[in-house]
Amino acid sequence: MSACRKNVGPTATLLLTVVLAAGCGSGAPGGATELGASPQKKVTMTPTLGTGITALECGQPFRPPGPGVLTLTGRFPATVAVGERTVAGTVEATSRVALRGVVTPRAEVFLVRQGRVATLPVPQDSLGVRWDLSPETTESLPAEAALSSCDPGGGPVAPGSYELYVRVVLSPDDGPGVESFGGPWPLEVR
Repeated sequence: MSACRKNVGPTATLLLTVVLAAGCGSGAPGGATELGASPQKKVTMTPTLGTGITALECGQPFRPPGPGVLTLTGRFPATVAVGERTVAGTVEATSRVALRGVVTPRAEVFLVRQGRVATLPVPQDSLGVRWDLSPETTESLPAEAALSSCDPGGGPVAPGSYELYVRVVLSPDDGPGVESFGGPWPLEVR
């Protein structure tokens, strides 16, 4: 494990609190949150992605955007048995530039079949890992894909050939989040 890597739970929690407070306006001018609002009042939140972060939508066509600031190399099994719940691997992220920021504890992994998103990344908690990368520095992340279809009704993915992709989103100390994709790696569900 890198000496630059540490748990930043309190920092990530503070960041999440700030983001939620900014995004949960109650209709007050400028999106300000009403203080003293009734605790029974429901607040509807629509999660949004930062500028330049690709939305992954079930059944939609997927083509990875151009190269990111990280080169991602994955190690995953080539086959998995029908009915397995997950497939796990490891992702190595090598930086092309100097970067400082926070990433999720695991790389996001999803499957594509016939050019369309077949599974979505496994949700992760708000804890983050701090990275301080120099150019050509490599960090390793665990990675796990759910083998449950994201189609309505879910269920295990159907047998067949899939492409496995990974994404790492880094929230830098200064500026919007940046994403990098790796893959595709072939995966046979038998």
